[in-house]
Amino acid sequence: MATCARFDPFSGVSGNMVLGALLDAGVDPRALLKHLRALPLDGWDLFSEKVTRKGLAGTLVRVDCDEERRVRTISDVERIVGEADLPGWVAQRSVDAFRRLAHAESKAHGTSIDNVHFHEVGTVDAVIDVVGSMAGFYLLGVKNFFSSPVATGSGTVECAHGVLPLPAPATVKLLEGVPTVPTVEGVELTTPTGAAILTTLVEDWNSPPPPGVLRTAGMGAGTREVGRANFLRLLLYETREHYGSDVCLEIRTLIDDMDPQLFPELSKALRVKGAVDCYASQCLGKKGRPALDVTVMCPPESRETVLRCLFRESSTMGARVQVIPRVLLDREHRMVTTSYGEVRVKLGRLDGRVVNAEPEYEDCVKVARESGVAVKLVLQEASGEAAEFLDEPETS
Repeated sequence: MATCARFDPFSGVSGNMVLGALLDAGVDPRALLKHLRALPLDGWDLFSEKVTRKGLAGTLVRVDCDEERRVRTISDVERIVGEADLPGWVAQRSVDAFRRLAHAESKAHGTSIDNVHFHEVGTVDAVIDVVGSMAGFYLLGVKNFFSSPVATGSGTVECAHGVLPLPAPATVKLLEGVPTVPTVEGVELTTPTGAAILTTLVEDWNSPPPPGVLRTAGMGAGTREVGRANFLRLLLYETREHYGSDVCLEIRTLIDDMDPQLFPELSKALRVKGAVDCYASQCLGKKGRPALDVTVMCPPESRETVLRCLFRESSTMGARVQVIPRVLLDREHRMVTTSYGEVRVKLGRLDGRVVNAEPEYEDCVKVARESGVAVKLVLQEASGEAAEFLDEPETS
């Protein structure tokens, strides 16, 4: 069964609140520290303690470090994470969170991503919070993430840029499109680091987790006492579904004034910009002219680049966009050797066993051209080799 997580940021979210909730939910502190000690950062230590807030108990995490406040760029952070011996998922999600944060800072302050100077969020404790959070979810085996609306806080905060309104400008950019709950507390409930972690991980802000069994819950404490129980609650479920799930965007448009010969290049350009699928069917448009009903599927984070590409490469003047839930088999690629060359095979697993094994057609085309034979010969042989994987169990 797959594990999924649901954040309940009823009192906001910060990096140390996520870490506290993970430890409170049962993450092994020694295993977590092993990942964090791989970072090329010295002079820090991680402490946790049980605390109560408004009668509720949870875990407060504190990172103590000798380093004075240091300004870092996204390149600095990427180098730190890249030099560490971290699992690929942890490293990639950590970099994703900081790049998302850099993008938000660049938009808020009118500069480029590479010129963004991380102040509060570039310090050792912020790096530990982000990487530690990703490592914690990796250790728990969490694959899908959900969240209820995020409490934001209000008032002002004093930082390196001076006195700024709350939510902080970068937090506002990060939470664009995310359900939020304005609050009367004149404090910062959601920090940029916390918002970056959430928006990097959460795929669905509107749906409940799929049916399953609630395994455990963790309460991560905020540093300050506020007018409410200052905790982030983390709920962990074992889902009953035997396949993964996520959401994607479906973008559809009807085009009746474009040369159909352009569609293959349009489809290719869209896939380069992040679309996972692009297809079209012929129909009659509203004026009775032949038209293409174009459908593009892409992850939510690729929405802007895919839409810009669609408008630039086609003649459409508008498109319909909606969020579509998906279910997915666990997938992996293997190589098979044919008498003409090597071909990748895409495997799909259900309940841990391979139920689909299909050669990648583009690989077959490439090998056929290099060998000077018909594509069907390569495809037939590769299909036969791929069939050997069917019903193969997953190895631990």
